[in-house]
Amino acid sequence: MKSKVTNNQGIMKRSIYLLLVGVFLLCSCYEEPLTKGVITVYDSNGNTIEGVEVTLSQEDMGPGVTQTNIVDIQTSDYKGQTEHILEMESIMNVTALLIESSNDTILFGQTVIRFIQGEVVYKDVEVIAY
Repeated sequence: MKSKVTNNQGIMKRSIYLLLVGVFLLCSCYEEPLTKGVITVYDSNGNTIEGVEVTLSQEDMGPGVTQTNIVDIQTSDYKGQTEHILEMESIMNVTALLIESSNDTILFGQTVIRFIQGEVVYKDVEVIAY
């Protein structure tokens, strides 16, 4: 009789250890949600533009403002979009620039985007010929 009780206690201990390890593994797999911005570049006719250099930057905002100097440069894809992922919430300047050498035209646009922790924020920027 003693050996059965000891054996049952051993099985219970192993079960508890396995349960604790399982809970630990599930908790350690939690991933923070992304702070992501999707910028879409349009021309004055409302068409998306591929190949536009989109720059996100955060410049000096004055005394008393804590910030990190971040610059992220990407080129818009076939849908006219760029995706930017940041580690924290921030307000970023957006500059879109395309130099068309075929007809000596510069397309330029600016806006501001606010990244919100754990969310995907969509922003449009219109580029105008100069």
